[in-house]
Amino acid sequence: MSAGRNVILTGIVVGVMSLTAAAAARRPAGQWDFFHFDGHSFVAGRLGDGAPSVALQSGVLPSLVTQGDPPAAVRLARGSGALLGICYLQSSGGKLARGPAYLPVALLPVRIFSGAKLLATTQTDAQGYFLVTLAAGSFRVEAGQAVQVTVEKGMTTLVPLRVGKRMID
Repeated sequence: MSAGRNVILTGIVVGVMSLTAAAAARRPAGQWDFFHFDGHSFVAGRLGDGAPSVALQSGVLPSLVTQGDPPAAVRLARGSGALLGICYLQSSGGKLARGPAYLPVALLPVRIFSGAKLLATTQTDAQGYFLVTLAAGSFRVEAGQAVQVTVEKGMTTLVPLRVGKRMID
């Protein structure tokens, strides 16, 4: 009987440890992921120099924050996703001093299409960012150039849009 009890206890201990390991491996609800724009694409992490970062969380509208600002947790509407992008000028060159790799384009109109139908028009803010909530689906985003994006429900799609180049000698 004691051998049978040991087998049962061992099974219970292994089961509890497996459940604990599975729970620890899951990402905690309510945790924010931060991204910043590096001049080419959005990369993980925050910048510490007061530059804006994007705070993302599943099912929540993305927030544009600077160092120390808490993200605002506003739920996305059921069945919708978010599209957050930046419009920028690629900047390179210059003999005297290195400048930033990109220049944000403020107050630029951004149009979102589904097929040939115009769904929404928005505008970039002072830092070149724009934000739109959309039903899940495939869309064409136009601002100087056009890109095709897919928005999933409860998720945010990040879109960099290069609208020109500034080359300096």
